[in-house]
Amino acid sequence: MALSSEEKGLIQEALQVYLQLVARQMPQQHVEQVAQVAENIVRKLDQVGAGGGKRGNKPAGITDEWYKKVCLSCDKLAASGCTDKVTEKFPGKCDPIIHYENRKKGLER
Repeated sequence: MALSSEEKGLIQEALQVYLQLVARQMPQQHVEQVAQVAENIVRKLDQVGAGGGKRGNKPAGITDEWYKKVCLSCDKLAASGCTDKVTEKFPGKCDPIIHYENRKKGLER
């Protein structure tokens, strides 16, 4: 289920308030880092819940090929993205992708 415009607006407002609080208490460099993260979140708001059901967003560090050939058929893909802990830390190093790459190279049948 996608976010409503009210929900998106609330998230944007909350991020703005949070950024103001961070600006008062943290060094400028940290504020800039948090601001970048907040901008990325706002950009992604339209994608949250999009794709319906099983299809999730392509995880960071995953190629289009892996996403189409492996991730879309993987049981660890949720509407919010990949739920595999290995993929979160090491994109492309989960078992399904490794097996796919080995089959492609003829190392596995």
